[in-house]
Parts: sequence; structure tokens; C-alpha cells
Amino acid sequence: MNIKDIANLCGVSPSTVSKILHNKDEDISVETRKKVLEIIKEYQYVPYSKVINSVAPKTNMIGILLSEDMYGVQEILYGIEKEASENGYSILLCNTAGDKEKAAKFYQIFGNKGVDGIISICQPEELPETIKIPAVRILDKKSGVRKNTVADIYFEMQDAGYLATDYLLEKGHHKIACLLEKEDTEIEKGYIKAYGERFVSPNKERVFLGTEEDIIGVGIPKCLNGDITAIICANAEIGNVVYEKIRERGDTVPNKISVISVRDSSLAEKLYPKMTAVHVSAGKIGKAAVNALIQIIEGRKPAYECREKIEPDIRERNSVIIPAGNVQGGKVVVVGSMNMDCMINVSHIPTGGETVRAGNMVSLPGGKGANQAVGAGKLEGLVYMIGRLGNDSDGKEIYNSLVSSGVKTDGVVFDDSIPTGKAYINVAADGESTIVIYPGANERLDRSQVRQYEQLLDDAQYCLLTMEISEETVEYTIKKCQKKNVKVILKPSAVEKMKESLLEKVDYFVPNEKEVMQLIPEAPTIEERADILMQKGVKNVIITLGQNGCYLQNADYKGYFPAAGFYPVDTTGAADAFISALAVSLSEGNDILQAVSFATYAAGVSITRQGVQPAMVDRRGLSLYQEEIGSFYNEISMEKKRCETKRS
Repeated sequence: MNIKDIANLCGVSPSTVSKILHNKDEDISVETRKKVLEIIKEYQYVPYSKVINSVAPKTNMIGILLSEDMYGVQEILYGIEKEASENGYSILLCNTAGDKEKAAKFYQIFGNKGVDGIISICQPEELPETIKIPAVRILDKKSGVRKNTVADIYFEMQDAGYLATDYLLEKGHHKIACLLEKEDTEIEKGYIKAYGERFVSPNKERVFLGTEEDIIGVGIPKCLNGDITAIICANAEIGNVVYEKIRERGDTVPNKISVISVRDSSLAEKLYPKMTAVHVSAGKIGKAAVNALIQIIEGRKPAYECREKIEPDIRERNSVIIPAGNVQGGKVVVVGSMNMDCMINVSHIPTGGETVRAGNMVSLPGGKGANQAVGAGKLEGLVYMIGRLGNDSDGKEIYNSLVSSGVKTDGVVFDDSIPTGKAYINVAADGESTIVIYPGANERLDRSQVRQYEQLLDDAQYCLLTMEISEETVEYTIKKCQKKNVKVILKPSAVEKMKESLLEKVDYFVPNEKEVMQLIPEAPTIEERADILMQKGVKNVIITLGQNGCYLQNADYKGYFPAAGFYPVDTTGAADAFISALAVSLSEGNDILQAVSFATYAAGVSITRQGVQPAMVDRRGLSLYQEEIGSFYNEISMEKKRCETKRS
């Protein structure tokens, strides 16, 4: 700042300012003199400061430009003061209160005082565009590179949102709400990113962006009236209100709902229970800012080499637990077909030469592979899909159905040369159905694609296979599963014969009654057909019998399971619902009787709805039948014990 700058601010000539500074102001009015002196005092102007600063030694003073509403500013300031003091520097503090004009004035004051450098803890736009003093900005997001005299020390709130969400997902929470302030869009991006990487698509209706008043009045009640198991809060203050509202309902944190804050503070430590939070170390930020500034001041490094990102971490306390009843099982990989199902409703299934008028027709995502993946995903299984789609609208619709159901789609390929497969399904009034399949892109799901994505089988517990894809691909996949100790669950769709060399490698063989009759026509009964399959090397035979339930046979058990008592609307997806639920239950460590009981009810619920994938029940829906499933399992277990007692 110089005399001309003072004159411009006062609206007088530079000579007038000079006369006042040198006490030669006899001909200047009292009002003008007072105005000039007030500006000089306000800006702490020192005459000839540029000359003095150019020849004077360092002041060892750092100017701190801060805005009190910046996240963590108090803690960061403590860190700066500590590090500056240890390096022989003192600080000069100015609070902009978010005012850009104030920031410009304080910058002039820093120049007049001869500070060696500036640390800015305010919004990027508050630091003047042109700045000649070495400076470091502390920011809550990555910003564009400024002049070479300016370095950035930054952290990203998107990282905080991602870390909080990923932490909850790791704990087994899938239904996570966010209570964020209007400006917290970066946190929302992190939430969406974490969901996308964790096999589950986020439900944006669970993200509430608003004022603090809106969050308390609308957002919190909306969360507590839903089915969510965890809440991400913008800060500990909002988290504290969540605590109170949960207590008012007679519940507690974290037994009812887990709570985490994306901004740590001293309040999080004082709450009961202490609140888990995403922590960005103020000490690290302060130290990094001071060290960067000193290196620039002393000419050891240029500003562009002093940029540094501070990574957040989780401070685990007592407000987050694994959700009640949640035990996510091991990895399940589905290798199979994906089709667009054309559902045609008819009064009865047409016979040879008969023409039947359709009552309705609708197209829905399907294919046994995709159906089983969606079924497992909706039941919160850890499920991956390997399959092939045409690069067309049908393919994109199927892909979106997979993603929205929680399926990891790393192994899905879009083929530009062939359309997505189709299945034409006649559904009769009594729920029975017939299917005609055009394989389309499924024909190109070959061993080379399985080889390309075979790493998805690493650490997998189960692989679901159907014979809607080529036998060569099935055989190759089974060999890979054997090498990686992955158990195979096979559905023999649309085949009349199978190699015995394949059967002996199958852990769970799940045909329906018609399919087992085609494969084993020489045996007259279900039990005898299961015996023959066991003799061929199958370890567990489960024959689904529609409204009559299913039959299970393995080395330890032989017996029928009745169907769950649901009225059929559409039975098309029952077998896929059964197999996907069987795999999820087995992956969670349940025994085969419990898994079949669980699968029986999943299939039962599915037949009460139209379609296949839309009819698949989710975990919450199936939990409504938890007591019935438990009773069903207990009856089967007791029957098994009675049979074992008779044999002994």
C-alpha cells in the first residue's frame, strides 16, 4: 500500500495525504484530516514500508487470514500456532468473517506490517487474485493452481463422505441415510461413490440436504420413520439431535440406529455414547501449512511443489455396531444368461396348433443368470455377475436392474455385434408357464470371457451356473471352480443329457421335476432319480416340485420339504428365487436344511407377484416371515432326528 492507495480510498489527492502524514496540513479541513487518519489507522499504513521491507531483515511473522465459519478453523489455528512457535515464528491473526472486502483490507495490512508469509483459512475467493507475498491456502476441497507464490494444503469432504459410507457398509449396513447441510454436495458424492463400489446402488431418497432447521424438522423424522439402520450426519451437533430424537422414542444409539459424523469435534467425544466420526487431523493441517510456507519463504521449494493433501481417518467410538441380524455371507459368483423377458399372459398354455389370445404383455429384465444374481443381491448377498449383453436398450435395462439390486457387474460385457437375448414366456391363469429362448449375446459367453474374469472367483464360496449357456462354458467354469475350491450350484435348464464327468463335480444340483425326468427317464420315482444322480457323483440333489415343495437328498438326509403356503400369481421365477436364496443362506454358514427352508419361503413370496426380477423378495421383506421360517426349519430338523433314531 502507498500514498496513492490511501488517497483513492479517501477520495482526495496524494499531496493531501502527504501533507497530513508530514504535519503540514494547516490548509486542510478537519473532516478531511480525520477521514485520512482513520483510513491510515484502519489499514495500519506505514510510510515507505516497501523500502523498509526490502532492506530490513525478516520479521519472522506469519499473517493468518481466517474465516470463523470454516470447518475446524479453531483446531487448525492451534496447530498453526504450535508449529509456527516451534520454528521461531509469531502470528498476526485477522478474521474475515467471510467478507471478501475485509480479506482484501487485511491483505494490505499484512503488507504494511511486513509479514514474511500468509496462511489463508478461508474460502478460495477471499484471497486476492494478485498476491506478491508467499502464501498457503488451507482448503476443504481441491482447487485450481494459483500463482507460483501460493501453495495449497487441502482435504476433501468427498473423501469424508466416502470414508463414512464405506465404513458403515463394511459393518454390514446397507440402508444408510445422510443428513447433510445444503452446501454438503461433496459429501453426497462420496456417499454415492462408496455405494457404487460396494455392490449396492444408493437410494437417493435417503439423502437429505437442507438447512439445520429442515434437517431437524423434516430430515430426522423421515429417517427414523423408515427402515434405515445407520445415519451419516453433517456434524456432531446434528448427530446430538438424532441421539435425542431416538431416545424420545424409547430407543438407544447404536442398538436402534448407528450414527456417524463426517466432521469430528470435541462434542463427539462428550456425547453418550461417544460418536464415531471422520477425523481430519488439525495438527497435521497446521504443521503442513507452516512447513510449506517456511519452505517457500526461505526459497527451499517453489510453491507448486508444496501442495499437499491431508487424508481423513475414522475415529471409532461407540455409536456404530453391526446391524442386528445382519451376517453378510461369503462371495457368490453367478455365471449365466441374461435376457429380456417378454411376459405374455394367457388363459391357458396353448397346445399344438392352438391359437390363444393374450390378455397382457410386458417386457422385463430376466435370464436365469441375471435372475439368480438379482435374487441374491436383493437378499444382501455379496454377489458378482459374469455374463454378456447386447449393446442395446435391452442390455442397458438389464444392467441397471443388476446394479440397482446390489450386484457387482465387473464381469458383464456389452457386445456390439449381437443383440441381447430374449425369452418369450407364456404365463397361464393358474401360474404355470412355458418359455421359448433366443440366446442372442449369451451365445458369446464363452471360456475366454470366463478366463478374462476368473479373478472374480478368487475367495468365492459358491458359483451359480445354468445350462442356458453353452456346455463348454459350463464345463470350463466348473474346472476353474474346482481349482479355486469354489462350490458349484447347477441348474440344468433346457438340456436333455449331461456328461457324467460334469455331474461328479457338482456340489448342488437343482433340477425341477420335468428336468430330472428328461435327464433320468429310466427311473420311475423322484427318489430313484435322486439316487442315480448321487451315484453319478452329485453331492446334494435338490429337486424342485412346484406347489409340492422340493425333495433333498445327500449323504446325510433324504426327505421332502413342503411348499410355503402362498397363492400363485406367476411361478416363472420361483426356481431362480429358490436357488439365489439357497446360495445366500449357505454362504452365511447355515446348514443345508436351514438354507432350503430359507429358500422355500423366498420362492413362495416370489410367486405372489408378476414377473421374475421384480418379484424377487428383498431381505427386509423375507424377514417378515422369520418366525415361520424358523418353525419350518425346526419341523424338518425334528423329522430328520426321528429318522436317524429309527435307523439306529
